[in-house]
Amino acid sequence: MIQTYLETQCHVISLLGYKPNENGIALYTQHLTEALKSSAPEVQEKLRVAGRDTYRMVLSGAFDIPNLIEEQEKNGEMSVVDARNIMHKVSLRMQDPEVLEKVAKRCASTMQAMNDSVEAKQIEVAAKHTAVQQIMVTDVYLKEDGDGVSLVKECGFGDGEEGYVKMQSVLAEHQGDPLINQNVGSAMMKLLQSAGIDMGELQKQAQQAQSA
Repeated sequence: MIQTYLETQCHVISLLGYKPNENGIALYTQHLTEALKSSAPEVQEKLRVAGRDTYRMVLSGAFDIPNLIEEQEKNGEMSVVDARNIMHKVSLRMQDPEVLEKVAKRCASTMQAMNDSVEAKQIEVAAKHTAVQQIMVTDVYLKEDGDGVSLVKECGFGDGEEGYVKMQSVLAEHQGDPLINQNVGSAMMKLLQSAGIDMGELQKQAQQAQSA
């Protein structure tokens, strides 16, 4: 689903003059953020809601849950306080030593770059990102504790994949909350470090690509 979502973004931003890759998305996002700072509040809110609803539409279609958006409208939006509490639990689970160790072991066994070419390194990093994403879903959100309760179920969204999708749909309302992004961002950095991904080097490469 995320691959399709990103490919669509790449297609659209290329029509606006940006490179159709992750560096182009990053640069477009940066420019959009800067432009929004001087925009009227109603414009900012309109774009926020459009982004939220687009994400929910993609979730609904990708996982064949046609009533996802209607159900969300019926139940109303989750408060930011509840969303922060849920994502605090998620960030704690992300930093669990067992999760970090599993990420390290899984990424150590992924394909290593056979040479120092940029393409080989990109393939290696992509494989590690995929491993991190898989463990995020299986071991952070869906893994059951001793009582047979997963984090998704504990937070009231039900079991399995459908519960996970519903949780993501509800949290989309607050995807731009600074406190949530800070907590999850810090936890994600630890996961990426365990994966052996050098974020400083990736940022350097992105800056070089943007200035090229």
